[in-house]
Amino acid sequence: MRVLNPATLTCAEVVELVTEYLGNAMSAEDRVRIEQHLLVCPPCTIHVGQVRTTIELMARLRDAPSASVAPALVDVFRRWKK
Repeated sequence: MRVLNPATLTCAEVVELVTEYLGNAMSAEDRVRIEQHLLVCPPCTIHVGQVRTTIELMARLRDAPSASVAPALVDVFRRWKK
């Protein structure tokens, strides 16, 4: 696992590492470096939030009975459209 330098952490690196970050699959030091970047980078903060929401929604859809998937997708679309 590579060690991240907070002074040179780029948005591209955050995007590349977002699933590791959200899955708690990185060192505490690297988590802190990403969180420091997120404190000063609104676009990356938005991206991480979108990925987190996508993961949560996919988990809900995976666990939903098949008959309720379509209404759930329509609800997600309506909230996204606002």
